[in-house]
Amino acid sequence: MSRGRVVVAVWVLFGISALVMFGRPGLVGAVYRACHGRSALDVRSHWTAADARDLIAACGTEGRAAYLRLELLDLVYPLLCGLALLLVSALLIRRRAGRSWRLLLIPAVAMTVLDYGENAAVWNILSTWPSVGELPAHLGGAATAAKRAAGLAAYLAVLLLLLTVGVDRLSRTDRRRVAGNRGAAELADQPTSG
Repeated sequence: MSRGRVVVAVWVLFGISALVMFGRPGLVGAVYRACHGRSALDVRSHWTAADARDLIAACGTEGRAAYLRLELLDLVYPLLCGLALLLVSALLIRRRAGRSWRLLLIPAVAMTVLDYGENAAVWNILSTWPSVGELPAHLGGAATAAKRAAGLAAYLAVLLLLLTVGVDRLSRTDRRRVAGNRGAAELADQPTSG
């Protein structure tokens, strides 16, 4: 399978998993409804042990079941998201000179690792239901906040790479046009024999 097809396949799988996760009705929405208007910990910008206890108290058995379904998909979602961002970034970086551009791959890797760290904390909370351990909750909340920052950086890195590749393509087109015009002008300036 060619690189382009692999990238497309990963992005299609990522899109499908994102639709199941965030679409309507979606697994995130199911947790929200089953937990009486409380969002899953995974989709918050940050959370604490108190936030986790509040969610647990509101969810009940139905909410826990909805959250377990969400977390099952969240076993593959971070990998697909990280892989999609890594593959498109790597393809764009290949067009750039210099090794420092590879540093733009770090946020996607960090986002993926942090998402799995967050998931480990949530799985711990789900497995000790209805009690919430302080340490897993604090680590999970910190991982969530760091994941958000790394995710923003990963998406901005793709945007930056797209912009630089686009600018390079435009400047190459302009240089060819100028060179072509210069060549036509030089031919027009040559005396004709006759």
